[in-house]
Amino acid sequence: MEPKRKRAHRKRDIVYMALAVSLLIVAYAAFRLLFYAGEGSVFAQESILVLLGAVATIFITATLLNRQTELELRKEGSVLLLEQKNAIYMAAIETVADIVEGRSYDEDLVDALRVLNHKLAVVGSREVIIAFHDVLETLLSGLKAGELGERAAEDVMHAIAEVTVAMRADMLSEIGEEIDDTVRKAILTNSRGMERIDDLDQATGSDA
Repeated sequence: MEPKRKRAHRKRDIVYMALAVSLLIVAYAAFRLLFYAGEGSVFAQESILVLLGAVATIFITATLLNRQTELELRKEGSVLLLEQKNAIYMAAIETVADIVEGRSYDEDLVDALRVLNHKLAVVGSREVIIAFHDVLETLLSGLKAGELGERAAEDVMHAIAEVTVAMRADMLSEIGEEIDDTVRKAILTNSRGMERIDDLDQATGSDA
């Protein structure tokens, strides 16, 4: 599915093209009128040609420069937005991971997560915001008992894996690429694989 922003830019380009064609037709009609009006004077005709040539050159140059500036500003804005998204997305993941690692309510981490939640509401995609809501609900459910148990911690990290899928899809959409179902399944499988590795470490520690 084509992003709305690209469709908007394409529509605007079509409008610009239609405007340029309209101006070209008007300029041609004016040229014919002025040219034949000075039919009795070669100098007048040459002056009209020079004037129209200068106007056409100025118009084309201004249009190209305006278009180039617009593209540069759009590209710079996209890069800045992508950088902000990346920073906020990574901070959200790391903050949730720190809370899970601590296994208990940490006021500083929760305050940081509250701010990040508002930032996600500004720059996050619809899918990221919805997936992150599930993370918060899972955290809330686990922390109600006073601390996160092993099962609750795993549930939070599984929810975070879903968030990373949505974040990856959002970031790739900014450069015109899409995430396929194979990658999504691999990300979720890797998350569960890490949990099994963590279980092995705990089992080894208890045996010792």
